[in-house]
Formats: sequence, C-alpha cells, structure tokens
Amino acid sequence: MTREGNTGMHGEAGTNAVEDRLAEAMRRTAEGLEPPLDDLVGGGLARGRRRRLRNRASIAASAATAAAVAAGALVVVGAGGNGTVPPRAPAVRLVGAAEVLGKAARTAEARPTVTPRPGQWWYTKAVEMGPTAEHGPKPHYSENWIKLDGTREAGLLNGKLVFFHHTGQGAKSARAETDRLMSLPSDPGKLRALVYENVDATLAQDRMIKDRDGQAFRDAAQMLWDAPVTMPPATQAALYRVLAAIPGVQIQRNAEDGAGRPAIALSHGFGEQFLLDPSTYQMVAQRTVNTGHNAPISRTKGKDPRYDVPVGTVMYSLTRVVTKLVDRAGQR
Repeated sequence: MTREGNTGMHGEAGTNAVEDRLAEAMRRTAEGLEPPLDDLVGGGLARGRRRRLRNRASIAASAATAAAVAAGALVVVGAGGNGTVPPRAPAVRLVGAAEVLGKAARTAEARPTVTPRPGQWWYTKAVEMGPTAEHGPKPHYSENWIKLDGTREAGLLNGKLVFFHHTGQGAKSARAETDRLMSLPSDPGKLRALVYENVDATLAQDRMIKDRDGQAFRDAAQMLWDAPVTMPPATQAALYRVLAAIPGVQIQRNAEDGAGRPAIALSHGFGEQFLLDPSTYQMVAQRTVNTGHNAPISRTKGKDPRYDVPVGTVMYSLTRVVTKLVDRAGQR
C-alpha cells in the first residue's frame, strides 16, 4: 500500500514530522548552539539525513575552538641528541594515506561509467547509530528513494511507502546540486584548485572547520559522499587524488562501519571520519569519534555529558548498507 503527498496533507505532515525530529536531535546534541536548520530539512528525508551528520560534526568542530586545532595538528615525537625532531613518524603516516588514496583513485578509474536512464531513482538502505544519534546507540535502519531529477522522494513510514514531492525552488536546487557534482573537473589539479577556491571564498570564522586544509578535506570528501552512484569514475578518481594531496590527512586501516564491515577511515582531525570499503574503495559511511576535545558545549549546561566516554568512542555513524540505482520507488 502506498500513500502519496504533494502539497497536501500527507506530504506536509511527513515533512514536518521529519523536521521536528531532526531539530530535537540537534538540540539534544548541542543545546545552546544555534546552527541553521532550514537547509537541514529543506531537501527532504534522504538529504536531511546526509546533512544531519555534517551539521553535527560542524557543531563539534566549532565547540572545540583552539584546543581542537592544536589536538588535530599535534605530533609527539622524541628529539634527537642535537635537539632536532626526527621526521620519520609523520612521514610514515602521510605515505600511508597517499598509498591508500592512490589505490582508491586507480580502483575508481577502472569502474564502468554509470549512465542513469530517465526517471530512475537512487535507493539507499542505511543504518544510523551512536550515543548522539536521533534513535540512540542501537542500530536504526531506514530505506529511502530519491528521484534523480530532484522532484520526488520516498521513504517508509510504519512499513508503508510515502512519497514527498518537490516543486519550484526545491526541485531546482536539488537538480542544480546534482548537475554541479556531475560537472566537476576530472583533472586533479583543476579540481584541487576549485576546492581551495571555494574554501578561500569563505572567511575563516565562517567556515565549518577553521583550518584551511581541514575544510578542503571535508569539502572534497563530502563530494564523494553526495554522489556515490552517478559521479563519473574519472571525477571520483580525481577527488581521491585531491584528498591525497591535502596535508595532514590520516588513515585508520582497522576501522569498522555501522554494519560491522571492515573499513578504512579517513580523517583530518576534529573527530569527523569518512569510511571506505577496503575492497571497492567506495565511500560507505560517515561518523564522528570522540577525540577528547570535540564535545559540544552548552553555555548553560557545559560539556555534553554523553562525551564522557573513552577517546575513540564512535558518537554517531551513518552507514550506507546498500546504495544503487533502481527504476521505481519501492524497488530494492
């Protein structure tokens, strides 16, 4: 059984319900901070879920202030007999990141180009979990469908398929974002210049991450996350090479995504990580990890008590268990 809503009661009620839940989750995560919520929910169910993780990570980065910057940049090494600092430790870490991202780029280049047919949908089955997740630390699964032209979305509500229609500026904005991602240059040098140009166009105090390289890392990684099934392989490869060229990128080879699968975590401080499948090198998850410096802080209640857990605890994760193109909403 399906229910369909455009500008009528079903669509409006469903959208409002999602907005209310997201707003409440954000307030629980960082009471006293005021991130803008309009963009969070304006894109509908699926885009809202994608953006929720990004906004929460941004709250954590802002709350950490200079301590987080110092923690993200600090490398502890021993001094030699003449007082110099041996370069070995950071060099090993950087080579590891370059090696992984270089292999990811070559793997992406070998993938066949996917050309969507008119009217196709992007289907995602996802699992969300963690102490700061909307539904709590236990895994919460969801399924969503987004029409590639930006006009419709669908999700399951109490086991029933519910449609949401986007018209006017909402549909235009969704389509414009898709077109932007599809038109990115496939030359790594040009793409890197574009990423940093966008970072530099925003004042440091207005960035989600104050550090210039950290914001560039986040922007490039987010591009890969936002178009996993339609972005041309050459563009994906270029983005991996852009990430490899950003100073300070770190990797964790023994990570695990929210579905319990092996993963490689990419990060640039602040506790925000993007997870790659170690076989396909597709980006499969985002998560926020407690670094000891990135807890949201309320002016009235202080540090979020949920961050009183060991460093390294995954506070929030969003994992795509399945993501692919389908011909209609409801198809898996």
